[in-house]
Amino acid sequence: MDQFITKPAVTLPLVKNLVAAWHENNILYCHWKSNEHLAASMTGDTDLDVLFDENQKEKTIEILHELGFKRFHSISQKEYKDIEDFLGLDLESGKVIHVHAHFRLTMGEMYLKGYQLNFENKILETRYFNETFGIYCSSPAFELVLLYIREALKLRHRDQGLMYVFNKIKYTGNTQTEYEWLRKQAKNEDIERILKGIFQNYEPIYQFITGSFNRRELFKLADLIRNEFRDNRLHSPLEALVLRWYREVTVKVSRKLARLLNQPILAQRINPRGGMVVAVIGADGSGKSTVTANLQATFRQKLDVYRIYYGRGDGRISFPRKVLQAFKKTAKPKAASKESQVKNGRVSGKKSGLVANIYQCLEALLVAHEKSSNLNRMQKARAKGMLVICDRFPQNQLMGYNDGPLLHHLRNSGNPIFKRIAAYEARVYARAENTPPDAIIKLIADAEVVEARKPGETSLEKLETKIAGIKKLQFGKSCKTITIDATQPLQQVLTSVKQNIWENCP
Repeated sequence: MDQFITKPAVTLPLVKNLVAAWHENNILYCHWKSNEHLAASMTGDTDLDVLFDENQKEKTIEILHELGFKRFHSISQKEYKDIEDFLGLDLESGKVIHVHAHFRLTMGEMYLKGYQLNFENKILETRYFNETFGIYCSSPAFELVLLYIREALKLRHRDQGLMYVFNKIKYTGNTQTEYEWLRKQAKNEDIERILKGIFQNYEPIYQFITGSFNRRELFKLADLIRNEFRDNRLHSPLEALVLRWYREVTVKVSRKLARLLNQPILAQRINPRGGMVVAVIGADGSGKSTVTANLQATFRQKLDVYRIYYGRGDGRISFPRKVLQAFKKTAKPKAASKESQVKNGRVSGKKSGLVANIYQCLEALLVAHEKSSNLNRMQKARAKGMLVICDRFPQNQLMGYNDGPLLHHLRNSGNPIFKRIAAYEARVYARAENTPPDAIIKLIADAEVVEARKPGETSLEKLETKIAGIKKLQFGKSCKTITIDATQPLQQVLTSVKQNIWENCP
């Protein structure tokens, strides 16, 4: 069978080790669908959809845990009976490997999968060994039968209406490619033999499966299959309809609200052992934003990730602060000096009077309010089991820089308004100190290196002060501090960060 595999036989180390462990422990399994693009599964670009012998479930899970895989739960609207999700991190590639473990054949419409079939053993008995990738796969004939069953049971009444309205009966993309690939390999006699072992009245189903592959024919086939599998339904027809609509509406509305309100709303998978907050800190030019963006892109493909920007710069900031920044750019007093700047929490230079204090208080008040809101979102996301990635984190040890309080010098001001604003800011930073992340990633590099990455933005002297401050920062006992050499090539930095996150993930 392996002569039909034409893609390069590349397998990630973690996947290779996992498959080898299954063989060593005599685990009865097979990669049961989407074998047309098996190469993508072996390189972590798509899921590994593996059917296991239900009687070996405990041993299978034990092997996954031994190799660093962690069990995650799909959100309730996408959680299906006897299908489990295991995620592992391949260090060499930095990819998250998703093993979609099927211990029973549960399939059907999206958001429901309302049928549980009972011929898993027949699939496992007819599996074959793919020499190219060194993994057991379902036979092409059985996989073709399963493709028809899967696609037929997915069809909904709305799909039928859309088909007639737009006259779109042909499949396109991966589904059509998969069908054509399987049809070239599957022999009709093998298909007939398989159908005889599954269906009581197999002949009309055989005619469909050896005929055309399009939605019109699949709707006809769906009626036959649902009738054959009526005793395999997990819900009554009315219950299935209500449940599917409820789940679909809930997921779609939640996703829109999450984007609109910037709230941590679940949409994929969560950690049942509890969420995790990771904050990345470092001086300007150390790569904080690059690292956090990569972490988000890597992990959000498989699980729910919530990213928070705790800085004062160009990240995601509130509308009032955008207005304040716009005002600052347009309002350029003639008396202002180019050398005027905020340094160590104090306004120096000519711009050092009441106006400067008012502006600084407004900015610090808005920043503190953003941080307070972000702390609320962070705690919500962690409580829901999400992975929270923080770009910077508030600290209460260094005043005026490195994301520390800006108004510390006004806490004893004679101006009651300034004093009150400074007190509010102090409470926000004290709260951050009492709710530290689970892990802090310190990106440390020499001042000359980070200055070269962003030339002219910050003086070398100031960078040295910031880097020394980052090194000294301490967080709560429950917070794991991880120091990374940020002068390494980016790929090495990312690998180290991901490895530490995965090792500390509950």
